[in-house]
Amino acid sequence: MNSRKLHKKAGLFAGLFLFILFSTGFFLNHDQWTFQYHYTLPNSVLPEAVAEADKKLFQVKTVKPNDAQWVISGGLRGLFVSQDGGGTFRQQSTHQFYALHWLGESLYGATENGLLISNDGGLNWLPFALEGQWVNALAIDGNQLFVSVEKSQLIQLTPKGEIVREGGVNIPKSELAESITLSRFVRDFHYGRGFLDDGWSLLLNDVATWILLFSFATGTFIWWTLRRARALHSVSKTQMTWVKKTMKLHSHSVVLLALPFLVLFAITGIVLDHSKFFNPYLKEVSWSQSSLPPVYQTLREDIWGVDIESKALGEPIYRIGNRYGVYESQDLQHWKKVSDGFAYRMKRLGDMLYVSGMGSAPRVYDSVLGWRDLEAPSMYRDVYLQKGGTVFFGGHGESDQHVPDLPNSTFYSVMLTLHDGTFFAEWWVWVNDFASVLLIVLLITGVVRWKKAHKRNHKQRG
Repeated sequence: MNSRKLHKKAGLFAGLFLFILFSTGFFLNHDQWTFQYHYTLPNSVLPEAVAEADKKLFQVKTVKPNDAQWVISGGLRGLFVSQDGGGTFRQQSTHQFYALHWLGESLYGATENGLLISNDGGLNWLPFALEGQWVNALAIDGNQLFVSVEKSQLIQLTPKGEIVREGGVNIPKSELAESITLSRFVRDFHYGRGFLDDGWSLLLNDVATWILLFSFATGTFIWWTLRRARALHSVSKTQMTWVKKTMKLHSHSVVLLALPFLVLFAITGIVLDHSKFFNPYLKEVSWSQSSLPPVYQTLREDIWGVDIESKALGEPIYRIGNRYGVYESQDLQHWKKVSDGFAYRMKRLGDMLYVSGMGSAPRVYDSVLGWRDLEAPSMYRDVYLQKGGTVFFGGHGESDQHVPDLPNSTFYSVMLTLHDGTFFAEWWVWVNDFASVLLIVLLITGVVRWKKAHKRNHKQRG
């Protein structure tokens, strides 16, 4: 079988599956788009996997001080309040909530539209500060609020919403990790954060995605037009003109620019589909800092969690969590790493700072005992106090998994389950793998055909 036939057959078999994978991946990469959580479909017309995935959109949970029956749960679908211990919930806000913290009787929420405040246990919410900005993390200690905006800007505020201090993150090279595991890079790249800073990684992923979707559209047009022409035993000059023009676009050299990204998408997608098998091996492979992509040289827009520890005398201590670990500063300018391992979530409860890991162990910090490992679920999403005890919410393992039982699921969850294949069946992951392999075949045969056409055109011009 020559490269032309192989390219054609690979495209026919994999085209629709690749269209689903890349179009859904595009939406998942832009999980800040609020419409993805506001448009819903009834669970009665969706597979059970979609409703299960939708439950994971709940990111935060707490209870009202001195009233364990008053439960508040929020996330990307909004905020819900239960006054009967979680038996029934009522939605009180449609904002996306990324953090909840109490300060006295007031409850503060970090949302896609700044900081909100509620003085009645989450029933009603008012704008507090930073309106119009995406606040992805929030910490409170004493009378100080500390937030991360767009994962890149740090701001300290008073309980009145006045800005005390703000700045970006400039971590010295000596405090960056000496290496990362190949497992970490696979995830970072596939999710659009493993190449360049300032949003460029995500943009390059988008460009590669749209180039592939364009190639799919043009390839389908060429195949369908020629197929109809053979069936009708005739083809007009206009049709052939459009076919030739489309062929030039389909084989344009700009597609080559997306080649490395598309190959990596395919390979990393297969690895993530079977992460339980590959992870132990990939974690044993280290990638030196000296040869890592540029994003790992700064991590200036990689703030996943924040903490502020107030002091009776002097300035507070600031902490941020990123994919390298937890960093500490007293002036928001000079940072020192104090704990290794991806700090997925950070939350202070009294004197204790809890850190949830992603691919790293959960840990806890207090000023007396310092840092130590914590027995907690992997990647738990939140932690709160109830009857004097610590309760972990979400994650993998024994924890509070109870969330509002909703009758519908979001557009985002539909996209997620279509992307990982669970929308159809658990075994659909193998179909995705097959499509990824065929994508590599398409790219290789496409390059071969492009080279042949390039040589042929060069000879004709000569």
